[in-house]
Amino acid sequence: MRYRLPPLNTFRIFEAVMRRGSIRQAADELCITPQAVSHQLKLLEESLGRSLFDRHVRSVAATESAEMLVEYVRRGLDQISEGVTMIKKARATPKLFLHVSPYFATACLIRNLGHFTRQFPELDFRMSIGVDLVDFDDLGVDAAIHWGYGGNRDFTEVPLIEDLKVLAAAPALLKQNPVEKPEDLLRHTLISPLGGNSLWRDTLALLGIEERHSQPTLLLHTHSAMLEATLAGLGVGFISYLDALTEIRAGRLIAPFGIDLLSKLPLEKTPKFFLLYKNDRENSDTLMNFAEWLQQDVCREEIIGYPSRCR
Repeated sequence: MRYRLPPLNTFRIFEAVMRRGSIRQAADELCITPQAVSHQLKLLEESLGRSLFDRHVRSVAATESAEMLVEYVRRGLDQISEGVTMIKKARATPKLFLHVSPYFATACLIRNLGHFTRQFPELDFRMSIGVDLVDFDDLGVDAAIHWGYGGNRDFTEVPLIEDLKVLAAAPALLKQNPVEKPEDLLRHTLISPLGGNSLWRDTLALLGIEERHSQPTLLLHTHSAMLEATLAGLGVGFISYLDALTEIRAGRLIAPFGIDLLSKLPLEKTPKFFLLYKNDRENSDTLMNFAEWLQQDVCREEIIGYPSRCR
C-alpha cells in the first residue's frame, strides 16, 4: 500500500475540532454527536501513537503534535476539495430529451433543429413525439412541447405560439351541402381535436350562433388525422394554419369564412403550444438555451406563417 494512513474521516473531524476549538462545536458543524467526534479523535490518536488533545471537563487543548499535524491536514483537505470541485465542473456531454406534439415537431421544430444542434456539436439530443404528456421522471424527459390552453401547475409553462386554426372543408362536401351562412355549419359533421378544447363552441359564438347539442362530431387524436378526414370530405375541420394554407392554395380545401376567422378569438380561448418543464428540478443550461432559441428563432412569423400574440 502506497498510503499507510489512519481513516481519512478522522482527519476531517480533527481539522474541525482544531478550527472550532471545541468538540461540541465541531460536532454541530459536522452534524454528528460529540461522542462520535471523541471516538474518531481517539482512533486517530491510536493510529498515530500520539496524544493530540489535553482533555478537560468542558474543553480540549491542542498538543504540540496537533499543532504540527493540522497544517498538513488542512493542505491535504484543501487539495482534495479542489480536486472534487474540478471534477464537478468538468464538462460533461450535454443532453436534452424532449417530448414534442406531432404537429409542432413536423411543422416548426425538426426542419429548423439543425440551427440549434450545430451550436452544440457534442449534444446528445433525443426526441419522442406524441400528443399526450408522458411521465418525465419515468422516461428521463427534460421538457415537452405540448398543445392546450395552459394552467398545468406541475410545470413551468412557456407559451410559444398559438395554434391558429382555419375552419375548412373539401370542395366536394361544400358543393353537396353548401356553407353560405354560419347556421349552415350546424348541418355538417364537425372534425375536431380529441383533446379537451372549446374550439367549436367559441367559433360558433364568434359567428353569432349557438351550438347544437346534437351536432355530429368526429374527434381525432392528431392533427394529421384531422387533415386527412377533412380532405376526404368527412366533415368541416379545424386545420392548423400552414397546412390549411397549403391545401387551400392547391384547391383541395375551402375556408368558407376566410383563413383569419379564428385569429379574432381572444388569446386565452386559443389553444397554444407550450414548452413545459418540471418546477421541482434544477434545469440544465442546455434546456434554457433551447428555450431561448425556440422563442427567438422558431416562433417567428417567417416560420409559423402568422405573427404570434404569444410573443
